[in-house]
Formats: sequence, structure tokens, C-alpha cells
Amino acid sequence: MRSNPFESIYQSLNSGISETTSHDMPMIIDIEITNACNFSCLFCHTGAKASKRATGFMPKELYERIINEIAPFRIPLRFIRWGEPTLHKGFFEYLNMAKDKNLMCHINTNGSLLDKDEINKLLEMKLDSLKFSFQGTDEKTYNEMRYGKSFTKLVNTVKLFSELRGSLAYPYLHASTTVTYETDEMIQSFKDLLAPYCDLVTVGHTNLSHITSDQTRLPKGARKILDDLKCAESIEKRYKTCNEVYDKLSINWDGTVSACCGDYDNYMIVGDLSRTSIQDIWKNSEKLKLYRSLLSEYRHSELPLCKTCYDTMDLRVPISREQ
Repeated sequence: MRSNPFESIYQSLNSGISETTSHDMPMIIDIEITNACNFSCLFCHTGAKASKRATGFMPKELYERIINEIAPFRIPLRFIRWGEPTLHKGFFEYLNMAKDKNLMCHINTNGSLLDKDEINKLLEMKLDSLKFSFQGTDEKTYNEMRYGKSFTKLVNTVKLFSELRGSLAYPYLHASTTVTYETDEMIQSFKDLLAPYCDLVTVGHTNLSHITSDQTRLPKGARKILDDLKCAESIEKRYKTCNEVYDKLSINWDGTVSACCGDYDNYMIVGDLSRTSIQDIWKNSEKLKLYRSLLSEYRHSELPLCKTCYDTMDLRVPISREQ
């Protein structure tokens, strides 16, 4: 049985917070090589075309500087955030650069661009971990959230990846979904469908509280679906603590650095890599110090992201995986 190579890191990240960080650098980094996406997901500011920040692709020079700085510290990379990483033309080159530096790498993907050749490339470079991002539990509920995309196609991609991986140790395959009104029976059917092909299958709750239909540029039919689903969502909304600011940073495609993985529109920027280094931001950013202080004191309402758009969001959903 395969084990998640990131598991020990996730356990450390989710074990609790301290009032000060003892790390010289983040324990892990989320990197957004692009915030472009080829899907129109109702729950996502990128997919729903509600995000105000510019869309772009991380230039090679910036990426190289990031890799060269973190390589001596062996900081793991997660290619996630607010876009589909496989859309970047340099995706495989960038991933290879990280693996050449012996960095552990994880990818979140909607799976739509992974064919047999690309899957084999990921296997050859010994990618450590990959998460297939679903929504819903079947064709109908997936199509509602991902508006016009195919559940069956993604299931077939997962099966193909599993078949090509065979007995290889890596990558660790994770299928993840979130639900709104789905029944326990529907959730169990989803788990039963994917379990033979993945090392882990998890189900969480879709959070729609941070987006309204009038913020989006979706077709009228999609906005109606979003409004209906918001009435049916089952997520529990409450404030909790957050480990993000003590152990991890999120780097945007343009080199700006956010303190929060949920920051889709740069409300909590703590530095800019065009002006300074990751380590300088980690140790010296006054904004980052402020956010650490506010979170340690449960003063969530004073956080820019909270005040602007996340006034009911659970800020301590563990970053590792859904329960």
C-alpha cells in the first residue's frame, strides 16, 4: 500500500499553531504558475470570472529564482492555487526543474489535459503526488458545479493514470470532491467508484458563501444553478485558527506572495519577489507578522480577506486534505 509522501508535513501543519514560528523558511510552498483555467466552475472566482486580478503565467526567470532559493532548504512544492497548472506551456519543464533539485512536488488538477503521453511524462519524472479535483458525485452534480464538463471523462482519466502507473511507487493518487446536497448513498457510490484506482478518496463540503451570482460573468443558466446550490449548501460556517501564516506561503504567478491559500484577489499580500526574497518575506514582512498576531488572538474580522469577502468562511479547513 502506498503512503502519501506529504503526510508527515501535513500532520505537522495541521497539529496546531504557535504564537511564533521557529522556521527559517516555510515548511511548504504553494505555487501558482498560472491563474488561468479552462473550466467555468460555479464555486471558484477564477472559473466564475469573478476575480479582479490580472490573469497570467509565471515567467521562467521568476520560477528559476524561486527554485534556486528553496532548493537548499528542500522545501516541498504544491502546484495549486487559482488556476489549472497544466495550462502553462512550461508546466513539464518547470516540474522537471523542481525534481532535478530533489524537491518533492504535488499537483492539483482538473485532469482535462492529461492524455496518455502526458501521464507517462509525469511517471518518468517520478512526480510525488497528484490530486484529481472532482465536484459532486456523479455526472449530474459534477456538471452543475463544473457547468458543461464531463464527470465520466475525468473518471476515465483517473483509471488510465492508475493503469499506466501499475506497480510504480509514485505518484500517490488522490481523488477529491466536495458536495452540497448529495446523499450519503451518492457519496458512498463516488467513493466506491474511485477507490480501486486511487490511494485516497475524500469528500468535503462545497463552500459557496464567498461568491454570489452577481459577482460572476457566467451565463444566466449557470447563475441560476449557483443561486439554487447556495440555498442547499451544507458547509458549517465558523471561525477557527489557521496554520497558514506560521508554516507556509502562497506565491502567485506574478511573484506576489500571499499569507492565505484562499486569497483569490490579493487581499493579504505580504511581499513581492520582484523586490525581495522568500526568506526576507518570511522573516521580516510586517504584514505577515500582523496576520500571525491577529489569528493567534482569534481576531479574524480584522483580516483583510475576512472583512472583504470571507466573513462567514471557515479559515481553518486543514490544507492537507478533506475529512
